[in-house]
Amino acid sequence: MKTLTLLSLILFSSLAVADPMFGFGWGGGIIGLIILILDIIAIIDVLNSGRKVEEKILWVIVILALPLLGLILYYLIGKK
Repeated sequence: MKTLTLLSLILFSSLAVADPMFGFGWGGGIIGLIILILDIIAIIDVLNSGRKVEEKILWVIVILALPLLGLILYYLIGKK
């Protein structure tokens, strides 16, 4: 179940960055790939944290909905 959840999060994260980011075409090119990798790392960090389930869900949604901004917010204010 944990593997399935992680796999689905990775798929949704890749869909979240599949927009024309920074003018580099569909998917954002190398910048989109870097953001995707960093988002996956942040999601794994959230899932492995000792937070309540509700907080984990909220942070994963923020990271997936706002790939770059959510990542920055998590590391600035969310990571304790």
